[in-house]
Amino acid sequence: MEYLETNFWWLLFPVSIAIIFAYKKLTKNPDAITGKFEAERNIYGNPTANFKLIEEALKNSGFKKVGLDKDKNRFYAQTKFSMSSLSEYIEVTINKNGEESVIKFKSICALPTQIFDWGKNKRNFKRFEKELKKVMPTKN
Repeated sequence: MEYLETNFWWLLFPVSIAIIFAYKKLTKNPDAITGKFEAERNIYGNPTANFKLIEEALKNSGFKKVGLDKDKNRFYAQTKFSMSSLSEYIEVTINKNGEESVIKFKSICALPTQIFDWGKNKRNFKRFEKELKKVMPTKN
């Protein structure tokens, strides 16, 4: 019993990690509990015409490893290491909605046990949105 009392904090950490992974497995949601930010935005034009603009905005935002899955109309990117998080995975999905395209932005912490993102995922969206506004043509 004394061993358990003196090593409680050391035992709490692996038990917490095990609970997080068990919850992710049971809910079949790999993003559960992990720090993330999701946003949606409409832009003018069809998705295929906006591919180049979105790719340019992602690269100008400072994200690395920018890639495109044309079958799913989805971009992937990754952020650099920072002190607030190891890295984040960025996912931008584009769908057609009449004359406009709907962009779904998702930024999620790369470390699956990181619960708090300290606002980093939202800042990733703000950076992307700022760069997207720069490259978007004006609607006539």
